[in-house]
Amino acid sequence: MPTESAFFLAGLLFLAAALGYIFARYGEPDDEPDGADRRESEYLRGFRHLLAEQPDRAVEVFSAIEELDPDTLDTHLALGTLFRRRGEIERAIAVHSNLLERPMLPVAVRQRAQLALADDYLAAGLHDRAEELLEPLREVAPLRRDALGRLIRLAEQTRDWERALELAGALEDREPEARLRQVHYLCELADQAMAAEDSTAAARWVAKAEALGRTLRSLWLRAELASESGNHAEAVRAYRQVIEQESRFLVDLLPRMSTAARAAGQSAELQAWVEELCANDPFAMQAVATAAILEPALAEEMAQECLREFLLQDPVLGELVDAQQLRRDDDGRYLAGLREALHRLVRPALRYRCTECGYLGASLQWQCPGCGAWESVRPLPRIPLDDYAR
Repeated sequence: MPTESAFFLAGLLFLAAALGYIFARYGEPDDEPDGADRRESEYLRGFRHLLAEQPDRAVEVFSAIEELDPDTLDTHLALGTLFRRRGEIERAIAVHSNLLERPMLPVAVRQRAQLALADDYLAAGLHDRAEELLEPLREVAPLRRDALGRLIRLAEQTRDWERALELAGALEDREPEARLRQVHYLCELADQAMAAEDSTAAARWVAKAEALGRTLRSLWLRAELASESGNHAEAVRAYRQVIEQESRFLVDLLPRMSTAARAAGQSAELQAWVEELCANDPFAMQAVATAAILEPALAEEMAQECLREFLLQDPVLGELVDAQQLRRDDDGRYLAGLREALHRLVRPALRYRCTECGYLGASLQWQCPGCGAWESVRPLPRIPLDDYAR
């Protein structure tokens, strides 16, 4: 499918051809050209350099044009954007910087060029320069949302979560997605506090997050905090709330739930709850079976039974096991051998997938590295063998 850059390049080709036709048809080389004709001639020369794969000479020509009209201003901005999207960041910076150096540039165009140059710096990883350009644009009504959006992404990249929270509040976006983003910034701050072994601060951040909206991640963090403080019954409750919203997280949470349930004296209740869940949710049985393979210490009977049923029903693995022996395996020895063999074969990579863009990763990330969506990554609820997991 043609990209935006391809369409823009096609437009440049068309414009160059049109200018060439006009210049050839109506131009009079013997006469001294007026300002407009001279500008048109210079633009044609610049486009010829572009078509000849001489971008540096093209930038030099475009930058030397002294007087710019509204159409040529837009062309300068678009040309710089095209360079950036092609990965030619230095040329994009040169084009947009040249615009900003012009003293008579209209204010609105100067602000657009400032935003474009900030995008160039962001693409080049020059965060300080980008931030310096974006901060004043927060006060410019037509560009306020664009500037704040870029500053928020910059704060996310640098993991400055308090700054991201402040900027998100300034955006005053009431959409659910915006609230979810703020909840995750608070959860990130809770994670940082937990890493610093400050459970009091972590609990405070989680409480603030849940005041905005209870999410899978805030429940998960609440369960972790409860477990660390010895409140195992509360940990089991919070883990259950996560699973009831997304059963695929059983892959990660069942071992933790099992530990907490044993400490709280709720192992029988946990087993009954998981059995009921597996009977009603096809993802749940696969997730429990996967957890049983990934975590050898998970010894609950219901985990082993889910694994047995999964092996019998799976179209690929079912061909590799002796179904009759697996059904008659009263002492569990055959199942234990299969479980150990599968554990050795498990592929540690590509166990998580983003439901928005399909990104595959080896670990759970609350913000997808592929598309930037929050809370969109889920475990693959199946045995992650080499090609079988794809």
